[in-house]
Amino acid sequence: MFQLLSSFFLLPSSFLITIFFISFPLISLAETIEETVEKTVLEKIQQTGVLKVGFRIDTAPFSYISSETNKLEGYSVELVKLIHQRLEQEVGKSIKLEWQEVSLENRFQLIQDGKLDIVCAATTINNTREKIVDFSIPFFTTGIQFLVRKTDVERFDSMRGTTGKVSIGFLAGSTTDEEFRPIYPNANWQSLSNRVEGISQLDDGKIDAVASDGILLLGEIRQQNKTISEFELIPKIPFTFENYGCILPLQNPDWDKLVDTTIASDENTQLLHQWFDSEKGKFPYESFR
Repeated sequence: MFQLLSSFFLLPSSFLITIFFISFPLISLAETIEETVEKTVLEKIQQTGVLKVGFRIDTAPFSYISSETNKLEGYSVELVKLIHQRLEQEVGKSIKLEWQEVSLENRFQLIQDGKLDIVCAATTINNTREKIVDFSIPFFTTGIQFLVRKTDVERFDSMRGTTGKVSIGFLAGSTTDEEFRPIYPNANWQSLSNRVEGISQLDDGKIDAVASDGILLLGEIRQQNKTISEFELIPKIPFTFENYGCILPLQNPDWDKLVDTTIASDENTQLLHQWFDSEKGKFPYESFR
């Protein structure tokens, strides 16, 4: 044994240095791999104690700043709080809710970049979007309609698509823009920054209609304290059916499951009725079932 050790220490110093530098990178590489393995959403929340949530201020009745209280309100806001309660039960400790405003343009990127854990507002689930993010199960169904002045209803033969002589406002980057607008290429499409601008221009006679999800158009009319009876949504049956879901990061099945089970819960069913029941809801909606 003594002879073996003696032989080792008699090895050339250059050989020992080579062994050291070969071994050291392997140790460093192992540490680097361990550090760069991406944590799941639940692991990250458990570690940081923070749930990062994206919200929008222009999607009443789902997520908006109330004109009465000047506070963030909406069905989706309360749904997130319900998810937050279940999350705390899951991880067994108090979790801070951190809210960040998002836009139509950056909502997906913030999820992809890991800046947010969830965005619940009024986002349509479709195949194109499911390539870059995950979605929860749907929590609401609406559809694209035209909001027009009551006096202009007869100008629209919407079922036959005779929209060639009318100007229609739309939001760039929405499903109305991506999927619906190409169906009516002869219409005079006017890009809007938001539904506030759209309803204002409609009210002033600058455009003939606003195309968007019916529930959001009604929500904005109420936000602006307009007289609903002066407007009409056409057609009665929407052109499309839009399923809304929460935006979630890809490849996080445990987080998906927690969100989905919350949406499917009795507590959320009660929440939906509190908001949308056609007789007793905070925001009565005829199409709510």
